[in-house]
Formats: sequence, C-alpha cells, structure tokens
Amino acid sequence: MIDISFEINGRKVSPRNMGNALEVAVLQSVQESIKKSVGSARCPTHGQAPKIKVKGRNLESLSLEISGCCDQLIETIKKKLK
Repeated sequence: MIDISFEINGRKVSPRNMGNALEVAVLQSVQESIKKSVGSARCPTHGQAPKIKVKGRNLESLSLEISGCCDQLIETIKKKLK
C-alpha cells in the first residue's frame, strides 16, 4: 500500500486530525487524487510500494516528495502523477 504523509509548515499532519473542515477536505482530496493516479503501483524488481510526502508552507503551496526503493520506481510514480 502506498504511504502518503502530509507536512504543513514543517509539522506532520493528518487529514483526520485537522480542525478546519476546509483543510480536511483539501487534504483528503489530494490524498484520493494521488491514490487514483498511482493505484497499487509497486517496484517490479523489489516489490516495494512508494512513499509520497505532500508538503508545503500552507495548503496553497503544496508539493510532492517521492521516495522508493530505486530510481525506477520513483520515475514511474512521477510519470503517473503528471
């Protein structure tokens, strides 16, 4: 399963624990979009799932950090997310 985490303004957050309903909706939407784009992608060589960190100073400036067991997996995930 894909590991998706969020970091806003240097602080790890969870969509389930946000106080603001709009922030919850935005993060859940981002999470669902990533899951839909990436699916159940795994490295064909190592069988590992990617790790995706959504981070930014605020909700308007989010970017993705993709990590995985090898460059092939990372490149595959980047292509799926474009």
